[in-house]
Amino acid sequence: MNATTVKQHKSSFLLIFSRLFVGFLFVFSGLIKANDPIGFSYKLQEYFEVFHVAFLNNYAVAFAIVLCSLEIVLGILLLFGLYSKKVALGLLLLIVFFTFLTFYSAFFNVVTSCGCFGDAIKLTPWQSFSKDLILSFFILIIFLNRKKNTASVFQ
Repeated sequence: MNATTVKQHKSSFLLIFSRLFVGFLFVFSGLIKANDPIGFSYKLQEYFEVFHVAFLNNYAVAFAIVLCSLEIVLGILLLFGLYSKKVALGLLLLIVFFTFLTFYSAFFNVVTSCGCFGDAIKLTPWQSFSKDLILSFFILIIFLNRKKNTASVFQ
């Protein structure tokens, strides 16, 4: 094997690992929260209060259902390599938003548990922010390789 081939294999491995890791994590997270959308809506209401958009409280359950569904769908589409450009963009937008949210929450100590995995796994704001930074790295790999991202990871 020459150096170019080795580099391509490492790049392919990193992309496949990123897709598996992010895909399964998004599906897992979405399913955990979908198990209790009312509980997740309470967490959303905490964030609405912090950001002074309490008028959204009446829509918290709908937001919770949409967000859980979006996580599950994006995770599944990522794993199967479908709509790779749109999925990569959607993941990037979500992680940028969540990273900001978790940093704000951690830095100002306003929401003490992110609700990322419902009640199944409790994370402190700083743990959640760290998780989002790690996820950002893998999502960035997916985004930068979005044109190569068309095959299912199960093939």
